[in-house]
Amino acid sequence: MSTTKLRPWTELVKLDPDVESGTLTEAAFAIDLGAIAEGDPNVPLVYRDPEAFFRATYLTADLRKLLEEVLASLAGKSGYNRVLKLRTPFGGGKSHTLAALLHAARSPRALDLIPEARDFARPGEVAVAVFDGEKFDALNGKTLANGRTIRTMWGWIAWQIDPERAFPLVARHDEERVAPGGEVIRRMLTEGAGGRPVLILLDEVLKYMERAAAVSVLDSTLQRQAKDFFQNLTVEVAGCQRTALVYSLSWSAREALGNVALLAEIDKLAARVDQLREPVSGDEILPVLQRRLLARPPEAAIADEVATAYEQVITGMKWARAETSAEKMQAQEEGRVLRQRLRAAYPFHPALIDLMRERWTAVDAFQRTRGALRFLTAVMHSLKKRGGAAPLLGPGDVPLSDVEVRVKLLKELGAQNDYDPVITADIEGPNARAKRIDERIAAEAPALAGVRPATRLATAILLYSFGGLSRQGAGESETLPPGVTENELLAACVGPELDNITATAVLSELGNHCLYLHY
Repeated sequence: MSTTKLRPWTELVKLDPDVESGTLTEAAFAIDLGAIAEGDPNVPLVYRDPEAFFRATYLTADLRKLLEEVLASLAGKSGYNRVLKLRTPFGGGKSHTLAALLHAARSPRALDLIPEARDFARPGEVAVAVFDGEKFDALNGKTLANGRTIRTMWGWIAWQIDPERAFPLVARHDEERVAPGGEVIRRMLTEGAGGRPVLILLDEVLKYMERAAAVSVLDSTLQRQAKDFFQNLTVEVAGCQRTALVYSLSWSAREALGNVALLAEIDKLAARVDQLREPVSGDEILPVLQRRLLARPPEAAIADEVATAYEQVITGMKWARAETSAEKMQAQEEGRVLRQRLRAAYPFHPALIDLMRERWTAVDAFQRTRGALRFLTAVMHSLKKRGGAAPLLGPGDVPLSDVEVRVKLLKELGAQNDYDPVITADIEGPNARAKRIDERIAAEAPALAGVRPATRLATAILLYSFGGLSRQGAGESETLPPGVTENELLAACVGPELDNITATAVLSELGNHCLYLHY
């Protein structure tokens, strides 16, 4: 076993004050774009205030590109895409991206807080129109403070551009719920804006279209009118200088309320002029999590020390299991990459991030970024408050003994109380089988008392029992069965305080004694 003694991450990392205090609610990670646009004081300050928003925002590659090209288009520069589509998995950052564009257009000075954004174009005063399809009522429309009712998607967009100049151009169209033609839309974007640049942000378009199908308009429906408007809007925006449109769509059929045909139709309406963007991809989730959950970035020297210690143990295990020189070389190369990822992910173990990003996204209920933030908030708060943290936060370190963490885990994965018997009998119950194994090991090897290897392995196995990896060469809906190989499990659980030989022996014992473990 390695003699390296590393301190728990809870002693070396400063958590965001709200994470440490446990005051963050689930709603704190759910962005209400419409409420932000209207300045609703009930929206958390971190989303409502532009400077607070950008302090807590990590600019991923695509978000940076989005901001750059949208601001350039609004400033009148040529060569940029003016119609952009956001399509990511559920909870994958669409609303956060739209909020970033909203704040950048309205309060460009706030971008100065981000060094890489200081060279972005500054288009001046921008007319910003936000349409939140989840909130806008298809039947009753939207009633303003002055008593006026805006009835349609186009009416609400025009009103936000300018109630005195833009809205009168479509007032009758709004009253009759008949979509305006391309010429009227172009006038709305130009004359109606009084020469100002126009940014239109559309969120949850599919949800609005679904409800609009139930509203009759003469011999048509409001859905058909809305689709006609949406298509004409994308064409006119693409042809207008100093104008940009960014809209979001669901990623897959399982998020489309079952209406696959409508999703495909809306997707095709703007296919000639739009460009696809994915706000968060690959390992970019790591700095996103760190920026939102930590008060400040971890110290590089600490991250490097922990990464080196873990990489040596994991690579040593793979080297010992390699049978050929090619496999040994592969183990070394994988170790080099692993060290980089461990350093970048600290205090998180990359295996935990990969688990959520690659496997749990196959679970219908799990939200890719938002769900990860909510789950990790509960875990980090618990370990900071109760103690028992390891040098890294990995799949086996989730404190299932904490009822709040357990409830959060199962709720995010849509399992509710289905797994309570599993956890009680095998992992964290008063007489759980993993606990009994750990007690015997602690009596024989006191140095392992705080490591709790059986509980660590059993916890990791439970987390790997949800979702599944995408089947190679198949569509995103085709996944492998849930579960984890022995090599993957050990790589996620061993470290300076738990060697491969001990972990393998404990895994064998778990397989012989646990009721719910299938090996």
